[in-house]
Amino acid sequence: MEKSKLQEFAARVTQANRSELVVVIYEAVLASIAEGKRCLTEEQIEEARLEISRARSLITELMGSLDMQYGISHYLRQLYIFAYHELCHGIAMRQPELFDHASDIFEKLLPSFQEVAKQDDSEAVMQNVQTIYAGLTYGRGTLNETIGVEVDTNRGFQA
Repeated sequence: MEKSKLQEFAARVTQANRSELVVVIYEAVLASIAEGKRCLTEEQIEEARLEISRARSLITELMGSLDMQYGISHYLRQLYIFAYHELCHGIAMRQPELFDHASDIFEKLLPSFQEVAKQDDSEAVMQNVQTIYAGLTYGRGTLNETIGVEVDTNRGFQA
């Protein structure tokens, strides 16, 4: 995955609440699977392994964050396990079409988690981080993208 895409995901994580964090992880899983599939079809085996390993790590994180006191968590866990196994099998057998099974799961679940994230008005999980502002300005014949970072003097470790 490109460094800019990884930085985008990292920036979103710093600003996300719990529900938004799941959405970011889902989108990162989908991006890693797509990149892994592309690399495998182009015979870039090491790059494909790296991307699929990243996707598997994210799926493991999703499994670890499930609250098993709810019934739906058991079903989600089974879906995550299936996706994980399909990724393992696909990379081991060098069959990129198996990655589609995992992608389908996350693509179908993503809209539901996006809707939950829209309704969640809790504060960001990470506290004491920089606030990122982004916007577009119009110039003469140009469109300028600006990204500003608010620097807080209290940011970092507090004693």
